[in-house]
Amino acid sequence: MPVSKNKRKKAKFKSGKNRTSISEHKKIGKELQPPFNQSVVREKMVFSSWLNEMLPEVLWIAIIRTSNTQEDAIIEFRRIITFVKKYQEKSKFNGVFFSAIASLDEKFRSAFIACLVSNPKTASALSSLRLIDGLPGMEFWDKYLPQLEDDTSALDILMRAIGLCIDHQSQESTDCRWLIVMLYIASGKLKLPDEMLEEYVHYPNKGDQRKVRPSIRACEMALRAPLNSQKNFNWAEKFFQEFWRKSPCFELIKHKNDISSTVNLDDINKLENKLKLHWKNTHITTAIDAKHDSVFGIAFYSLSILKEIISSSTTILCRLGLRSILELRITLKYMCSLNDEAIWMKWRQYGAGQAKLNALRFDELLDAPKFIDISTIETISNEDTWDEFLNINLGNWNSSDLRKMSTEAGIKDIYDKYYSWSSGYVHGSWGAIREACFETCGNPLHRLHRYPRYRPLPTPVNDICYLFNCILDDLDMMYPKFEYRLNVS
Repeated sequence: MPVSKNKRKKAKFKSGKNRTSISEHKKIGKELQPPFNQSVVREKMVFSSWLNEMLPEVLWIAIIRTSNTQEDAIIEFRRIITFVKKYQEKSKFNGVFFSAIASLDEKFRSAFIACLVSNPKTASALSSLRLIDGLPGMEFWDKYLPQLEDDTSALDILMRAIGLCIDHQSQESTDCRWLIVMLYIASGKLKLPDEMLEEYVHYPNKGDQRKVRPSIRACEMALRAPLNSQKNFNWAEKFFQEFWRKSPCFELIKHKNDISSTVNLDDINKLENKLKLHWKNTHITTAIDAKHDSVFGIAFYSLSILKEIISSSTTILCRLGLRSILELRITLKYMCSLNDEAIWMKWRQYGAGQAKLNALRFDELLDAPKFIDISTIETISNEDTWDEFLNINLGNWNSSDLRKMSTEAGIKDIYDKYYSWSSGYVHGSWGAIREACFETCGNPLHRLHRYPRYRPLPTPVNDICYLFNCILDDLDMMYPKFEYRLNVS
């Protein structure tokens, strides 16, 4: 049977991740937009957050679920469903929110809360609600909830409830959402097709759960939709603000400080000595030799970066070093692929022009930056020719960019692998700042927020050594018989 042409093949990632591929994004201006954001429907979508809006409002359900095994929690949920189903005035049921329960008539409200706490284990777990100062309808819950015996244990109950249900697709969250749907069914507020109803009633023991679970979540979202325009979720935000004040941050994950590297300073020093010897053996003139100076200069400069970072390989500056070596590797490969005297000279003259530009700028300043040796840059600007005859290129040295050069040099894969994320560290973009300077809080009551905390970053030394070895490969191609390489695992 032929496959429909309209069926879009889902991209297969080596990582196994199920998400939209880059090729499935559409370039609009300078943005790559995923399919959802290209849809007209997107403009009419109303977003609702399980964590930020719903979970605090149905926290009583989450507490019951996470204080029990799934089997025991489902039994307890069925008991609550049966109560609502058999209640004479069940049509008055108006939802599972704390505020909705508080707005029930006194008889229904009292009977409902009394039903919840009739199980001593449930009552004990729900007593943790007493920690919440602004709980809607607390005056009604106060009549039925046991007194708190231990604030610390009660806080742990709240943290566990939020923590296990923070993911809206977790088993615990799905079970909670099932109860929400079933209470609407029990009250007569929701009708479902017989086949779907049968699977819901006998959840989680009937039907293909790979289909039933998403169906339950979708149904709960549909029930929530009309509430988005009617309900004020300010209390949910107040809940999280309250426990931001009442509970501390703590570490979510114990990070492994990966500082291992197969390369050490002795290896680099040995290579440097061999490289200097090779430079001497291939140095055939004291005249300007743009090619020789450029090839070896890039190698020595890259090696200098590597020497500086090898002793502190988990820092932000290591990533800046990687980014620099990446650019040097692409530039060298590009020039080697052309191997034209004019291109070697063009790159050299661009650098001299930049020295001239800065020297001229410093002429107009009262004080040059302290790290600048003006005499050195003046020497560089006049080294090959009197700078009065030296043009200043204000653009890229090759009127191109690194991406295009990597493509022309046949190493676009290297560019794609290393450029973007390391450049974020050079420019101080949010992604780099987030990774280097903030930690995810392990307190579920803080909603996985970020707090400032420095931690060592995964070492890029082996990646840097790989790029440096690529530079040595190019050097060996231009000036053969340099076979020494760093050992990269």
